[in-house]
Amino acid sequence: MECIFTVISNLVSEATSPDDALAMADQIANKLTAQPIEKPVSRIKILFHLYNVLESPYGRFLIFKRFLKLAVAGKVPELIVPTFKRMDSFIQEWNVSESDKRDIFLSATNILKDQKGYTKDSYTFLVKYLATFAAADSSYLNEAKEEAVRAVIEFVKSPDMFQKHRSGDQSIYRCDLLDMPAVKQLERDSKYAPVYRLLEIFLTGRLSDYPEFQAADAATLKNYGIDHAMERAPQAPL
Repeated sequence: MECIFTVISNLVSEATSPDDALAMADQIANKLTAQPIEKPVSRIKILFHLYNVLESPYGRFLIFKRFLKLAVAGKVPELIVPTFKRMDSFIQEWNVSESDKRDIFLSATNILKDQKGYTKDSYTFLVKYLATFAAADSSYLNEAKEEAVRAVIEFVKSPDMFQKHRSGDQSIYRCDLLDMPAVKQLERDSKYAPVYRLLEIFLTGRLSDYPEFQAADAATLKNYGIDHAMERAPQAPL
């Protein structure tokens, strides 16, 4: 199968136009992803070859999305994980919309959260996903609500999730969640307002604020599996 599809994929490079090449690639990808459980490793290898044959940046983006779906459906997500290290350069090369970035970042964080040893990487892509809503119309924010809650809870449970930024020749650590529209919407949400308040306490509150919150909103802490060990004062690393 691998040899046959590789030969067929090479025909894409001989297409008379970018649109024809993309149409051919789409047909090949449809065939490859139709039965993801059957020889998924070979199918992913062929998709990688198809990706490299395509010259269209957006066409490559569409094939990459097929990688993600095939890896998950074929139960071999570990094969796609190494490519996430190059995601920034991929995004720049593809030159895709915020909506397209959103799809990729959400897929990446969901794949990584189930992979051992990738908790921080998963959180990083989750934050990138939420950041794509920075300039979005408020009507779109609702679709990010569950992921915003997840980001807050993951940060609170592991407050070493501060993001590293460059400031001149120095590295500084901060958490941008409070300023993100996708997260800030929780402040006015009847169900998730306590989650936002918890984030505020961790980032801008006083040590005495947590026991008060614990007494007033014990149900929130219990619901998200947050234990009393969080009474330690979280501080950004120096």
